[in-house]
Amino acid sequence: MTGEVTVTGEHGESALSSAPDPQLCGRIEDDDTLWKVAWECEERPKGSRWLVAKGEKGHLLVPTDRIQGIECPDLVSGAYSDKDHNYWRWAWDRAYDWFGQPPWGTFGLGVNSAGSRSKNQLHIHMSVVVQGVAGDLEQARAAGTVAKDLSHWPLQLTTVKGWDGKLSARDPRSYRVVHTANLDFNLFAALHDYVITPTGENMAAQTLIVVGAGGGQKDGYYLLNSRKDLVKPPTAPGVGYCDSVLVCK
Repeated sequence: MTGEVTVTGEHGESALSSAPDPQLCGRIEDDDTLWKVAWECEERPKGSRWLVAKGEKGHLLVPTDRIQGIECPDLVSGAYSDKDHNYWRWAWDRAYDWFGQPPWGTFGLGVNSAGSRSKNQLHIHMSVVVQGVAGDLEQARAAGTVAKDLSHWPLQLTTVKGWDGKLSARDPRSYRVVHTANLDFNLFAALHDYVITPTGENMAAQTLIVVGAGGGQKDGYYLLNSRKDLVKPPTAPGVGYCDSVLVCK
């Protein structure tokens, strides 16, 4: 980890003026491995509210506040929703340092749904993108199946062929994809306002993924959203985790 560092305090640091919902955001007393690891890590960039941990493949950006996962409402509206807590922007900047140059290729970020994750502390996967995914997205954009603005995000489905768990074939999955020029906004709030609110779906069931457009960040970013029961066969099914797109396990 680079930059100035500081030693973390005891469990329970929080930016909130009042306690968050323990069912949706977690409790500081929770016995979750990743939450403990985050606090046992002795170094993080000075003044930040996140740290970087090594994952099985790639890295993880982990908030130092107790945030259970994507379902925590304080990510949408609350202390975790301001620009100082733009975890996606920070994760992209850090991932660029590790994966932005050869031989890594295209990289991306991802958060799993509540039902598809193994740890109940918010973590953003930073990893290389599965081969072929970037090409699928570029072709979909050229074909007009990628939304051009957030208001159209939930209206179009795009098929992306990712990892099938065995590397024997590319596994087609359905995603709602929108192209955006930057990451200088609250992605959790955008998902909630433009997808969850109009569809009536559950925030906890969503996966959210960021992949650089143009083979990196040359042409903005693709935001991919899906959930396990988004679409049923024979059309490509949805998925609640980011592993299909990112090499993170």
